[in-house]
Amino acid sequence: MSSTPTPPLGSLTARQVSDFYQQGFIIVRGLIDPATVESAKQTIDDFILQHPDDVLYEPEVLKTRTPESLSPAERIMAVRGIHQQVAKDARFLALARHAALTDALVSLLGGDFKVLQDMALIKPPRIGSEKPAHQDAAYFEVEPLDQIVGTWWALDRATVENGCMFVWPGSHRLPVVSHTHLEGTPHLVLDAAHADPARQVPLPMESGDVLLFSSRLFHFTPPNRSDHRRRSLQIHYAGARCRLIPGKKARTYTLIRGETQPEGI
Repeated sequence: MSSTPTPPLGSLTARQVSDFYQQGFIIVRGLIDPATVESAKQTIDDFILQHPDDVLYEPEVLKTRTPESLSPAERIMAVRGIHQQVAKDARFLALARHAALTDALVSLLGGDFKVLQDMALIKPPRIGSEKPAHQDAAYFEVEPLDQIVGTWWALDRATVENGCMFVWPGSHRLPVVSHTHLEGTPHLVLDAAHADPARQVPLPMESGDVLLFSSRLFHFTPPNRSDHRRRSLQIHYAGARCRLIPGKKARTYTLIRGETQPEGI
């Protein structure tokens, strides 16, 4: 493996940068202040009610109910995710530009980057479903992949019981490996031959902690079997050297920091 790059002027320490490149991830504890966490939770719930066509519901709910039959409170508690909300809601854009987070990202991406993908990932109590093992890079159509950093914000305390992140340390050193589509969904699933359960590690996190991770890192989240809701934001950022893979369709994303737009994405 190549030597660890010298960190730019961001807020991460040299040890944190080294750990990120060695393991494929780091957790920055308490990076998001409590007021921002509470604002993010409210913004998610508001978005669910204001953009009903842009949310994904838990399959367990849809077995017996339609979204239209749910009360506002029931709808909020039935949603498993929303996506691409930064482009639709200025409050999410403000979250994506959170100063403490973007200062940390400068250490890994330099001074110019934009949002590549954004989601809110939610696990309602008892019915929150599993997100199977995968690499986020399998969804992306840009390169180089080492210029993409994922961020996963714990808005609620994330535990093994309510569906915290599990990762395979060091798996980011592999290329994008084979995935299959989960039947009846747009989700990709890592082929079982690549994901040795003996190597997976749970990452419990407190509210306000942020996981920074490589787009090639193997990861998954188990079902929520607890009585507690688990909300998170996931935002991937692309650095200035990122380019659209030839033949893929360009999409426009929001510049977060700097002046140099990553080309073609």
